[in-house]
Amino acid sequence: MATPLIEKLDLTKPAPAAEVGGVSRSAGSFSGALSNWFVHKLNRLSESREREVTVDRADALFNNDPHASSVIDSMATNIVGTGLMPQSAIPFQALGWDPETAKQLRDQQELAFSLWAAHCADARERMPFWMMQLLTIYCLLNHGEYFRQPIMIDDNSRLFSLALQSIHPLRVRTPDAKKEDKRIRDGIRMNTLGAPVEYFVANPDGSNTFSNSFSSLPLSKYSRIPAKVAHRPGMLHGFVAKSDEQIRGVSVLAPAMPFFRNLSDYLDYELIGAMAAASFSVFIATENKYEALPPPSSFRRSSNDDDADRSTQYREFAPGGVYYGNENEKPHILKSDRPSDTFAPFVERLLRAVGASVGMPYEVIAKDFSKTNYSSARAALLEAGRVFLGYQQYLIDGFCQPSWAMVQEEAYLRGMVTYPKGTDFYALRHLLTMCRWIPPRRGHVDPKKEIEAMILAKDNNIRTLARIIAEDGGDWEETLKQRGAERRMESEEGIVPAKDPAAARPDDEEGEST
Repeated sequence: MATPLIEKLDLTKPAPAAEVGGVSRSAGSFSGALSNWFVHKLNRLSESREREVTVDRADALFNNDPHASSVIDSMATNIVGTGLMPQSAIPFQALGWDPETAKQLRDQQELAFSLWAAHCADARERMPFWMMQLLTIYCLLNHGEYFRQPIMIDDNSRLFSLALQSIHPLRVRTPDAKKEDKRIRDGIRMNTLGAPVEYFVANPDGSNTFSNSFSSLPLSKYSRIPAKVAHRPGMLHGFVAKSDEQIRGVSVLAPAMPFFRNLSDYLDYELIGAMAAASFSVFIATENKYEALPPPSSFRRSSNDDDADRSTQYREFAPGGVYYGNENEKPHILKSDRPSDTFAPFVERLLRAVGASVGMPYEVIAKDFSKTNYSSARAALLEAGRVFLGYQQYLIDGFCQPSWAMVQEEAYLRGMVTYPKGTDFYALRHLLTMCRWIPPRRGHVDPKKEIEAMILAKDNNIRTLARIIAEDGGDWEETLKQRGAERRMESEEGIVPAKDPAAARPDDEEGEST
């Protein structure tokens, strides 16, 4: 009998507590510049109110602020683009299957999913699955989280019953009748371990909007969605957790939200000031307001016409204006000195700050690559690429992979995927639904340099062809099949690849020999 690694370990006797005091840190003091720094703590009710306000403000910024919109659009486009594509990855060796059987199953699984993704994914029947991925990442970035409810639609005209219902995060909230239930936090009932048990989803009628009107809804206007239905998810709820015991997500715009708002106002005011200065309005003073004036019919008055003595008479010219003042009024010509010389660097510095808050370089947010060379541009895109990869993995684990698993289960029940005899799908479902997700093509800063580096890495067994093609958004098996077909056709047509020494300008060589 093997000797146990840990023998007679008594975990009931605690070690004596240390009595040595720690070192004082200025970060925890209330002196000097920190004397007025008090951190506001939230309870389970106030955190819900603050989150809803944050979502409303994030929505307003995304729809009205060009830089906030650029942040979300740039991240969503690079994370999802035209969609993450699945590749079945059944571990056939662990299951004792031969490669040919595994290949047939992979083809069946991918075909079934492609049919569902194109025709049945959206419960509202408006979007294919790749667009649902894009909408989901938009929701994750803007609102901080997403909710997708898997439902089964009983319709014989559908290839699959499974569909995903999108739910706005503001609809998931604690009903007024349940606010005293301490097991419910921000619309989610938790178990003793902190795992979600069910979600409360508000169902307002047409007179209610996403605002405080939800507070008037009775409990009967809420749907209670279970977090799990047997082994299947009852609700797909995803967010990026950045603190322990966090239960709801926070918009990526939240840390720099005051910057976005103040920068937007600053740009508006600068633009209005520049427009006023560009009009080059002229004020003309007259000693006698009845002398040397244009005909009265050509004037406009800036105040009540009945008070002719105190009104300001003016004529408009495109784009400026010439003003005729009253007696004892002096002329002033507006100075055209806006914006100042510090305007551009100041705005750039603010954009770098808001970019840092979401992990994006300035070049990606401002779409400004005028100050970059190859090295700096590649460094910026590599830094952004690491952020994109993280969000892609969040999306895969929380949304794409569960969707794939549910589709494969229904495909099995409908006979669209045939497994070897004796295979227990439900006992092996975690293995049978394994999948690899291929992100969209990233592109190259300098294609020649980067492709040469890929070839060098492959030839020296540092990287595989499958990984290189996957990073380019392709399927290595499909690529090799296509290249094989192209090579055969090239051979049939007598086309020799240019890099082949035999294709080194034979006509020229014959001409030289003659």
